[in-house]
Amino acid sequence: MNRSKRSDVFSSTSLRIAPGALSVATTWRHPRRGWMDCPAHPLLSAHALRAGFAVATLPWPASGPGGRQEPAPPTTVFAVSYASPEGGHRGLAVAARSDEAAALAFARHQIESWGAVLRTRRVLHVSEAAAGDGGRLACGCPVGRDCPSAGYAERSLHRSADRGDEVVVVGEPVTGSGTWPRRMPAGQVMRAATLRQAEALWVRDPDRLAFVVAPGAVVSEAVGILGVLRRRFPRLRGQHPGEWCYTMDDLDTAVGSVLAQSDALLVTGRSGGPLASTALVRAARTGVRVRELTSLDRLGPQDIDGATVTVLDTAAPETGPGTVPDPGSGVDVGTGSGTGARQEGAPGSRSVGQILAGLGPASHIWRVVRTETVALPPPSRARTESRATV
Repeated sequence: MNRSKRSDVFSSTSLRIAPGALSVATTWRHPRRGWMDCPAHPLLSAHALRAGFAVATLPWPASGPGGRQEPAPPTTVFAVSYASPEGGHRGLAVAARSDEAAALAFARHQIESWGAVLRTRRVLHVSEAAAGDGGRLACGCPVGRDCPSAGYAERSLHRSADRGDEVVVVGEPVTGSGTWPRRMPAGQVMRAATLRQAEALWVRDPDRLAFVVAPGAVVSEAVGILGVLRRRFPRLRGQHPGEWCYTMDDLDTAVGSVLAQSDALLVTGRSGGPLASTALVRAARTGVRVRELTSLDRLGPQDIDGATVTVLDTAAPETGPGTVPDPGSGVDVGTGSGTGARQEGAPGSRSVGQILAGLGPASHIWRVVRTETVALPPPSRARTESRATV
């Protein structure tokens, strides 16, 4: 892509711009390259508004820079463009009145800054839909069908307590993944959320200890804690693994797999949910750069300066896997909409994905991990008898 990148500065008398304002192109005609789309135009507009400029975001007329029509006050156009693999060209273009030094300096800086990070990149998407499409249920996990795990865990908790066992709740729900249990039993209930707590756990009768895995916990972490408890308390009994909740384990696996190959993480939508909590903890461990996008003007060139960027959508998805709209389709890419609990004004993953598609050729990949508990049928009687006679 770098070989096709071109930066230009034009003088024009065909763009009418109000004093103290900037004009950002959604589409425009380059004098040599012809018509081009500007999918990242919301980004320029957001930064200009934050800097205190009035902004007109619109398609520039066909006469454009260097064209012929009734003369307007002189303006200067700053633009950067590149060849799209699908054909044609894309880029960024912003114009200011030629007699306004502050506006000219801002426009030049924006084009130079974003032009420096134009490149081919992979965009890896993970959303709460990676565990299914639907609302939050009793255990707090975003799944697409009824999730009985919270009921199973509560039933096992009360059954063990009613037997007179001491009960240890293994693991801890990921932040934002709901509360549990709804009703605490009368017996002794302890918690082992970490390996250290499992090593330090004290019980009155080691032969009467039972466990329940907390719904909303990461199962792979809970299994490690159970290993410590089983070593210390060989007669430990507890909840059948077919009743455990694997949703957060799937999200943790999906997030870990994309961050392992990412240069940066962009968090869109709402903060404080289980997916965001998981991703932020993992990113801190691995040193991946993180930007939480409560608004588009928080996205800077340094945030996308890499070959692979992960976009994390922590609200109801605006699009499904593989359905990032074509940036030239006319779909609004402003602040995003949708039915999720998105922070007001926060861009969604579709908006950010389309903007990245205007900052260099982008390949969008959705990472989905899903675990299913399957009950295998028992072997038939005839097959069992035939094996016995061999």
